[in-house]
Amino acid sequence: MGWVSNDNEHEGWAAPVAPDGRTAASSTSEGMLVEGLTGRYKADTTLPDYEIVPDKEISGWRGACTCGWRGELWERVSSPTAADFSRRREYLAPTEFADASTQVEDAIHDEWKTHLAPLEAVAGVKAAAREYTQAGQRLDKTVAAAKAAGASWSDIGRAVGISRQSAHERWADKQ
Repeated sequence: MGWVSNDNEHEGWAAPVAPDGRTAASSTSEGMLVEGLTGRYKADTTLPDYEIVPDKEISGWRGACTCGWRGELWERVSSPTAADFSRRREYLAPTEFADASTQVEDAIHDEWKTHLAPLEAVAGVKAAAREYTQAGQRLDKTVAAAKAAGASWSDIGRAVGISRQSAHERWADKQ
């Protein structure tokens, strides 16, 4: 299961990690699909550039995003007694499908949201700047229309909250 950012520019997920560090983005009934051919694992028949890493060999999980961001590793440990959530260690039996537990997936989701926070804040700045530019263009057009209709620079300045002279200096050459 993945997550999509508010601007639909990023998709994140809890990616299973192969022993060599490669991350999986999908799976089959035989294991996790990992991009790249090493010859160590069976090649996938439908995706020729992917290998199938058996679930029992998945060494952990990390956050992944379509932008290339990767979170810190959550290690898969071999016994329940070695599990320690505070140390990013999670037990999963070798016979289990290699998806992260709900608890680990929720923690990875939180990490992914932290990764997105600055990007989403900048997206807000970008949207505000676009609105500011559009408002400025709208103001220029309505000032020109008011002047064409016979309004004085004093009337226009008063409507905008500036002096007659400032209004003239700002818009006189745009007529």
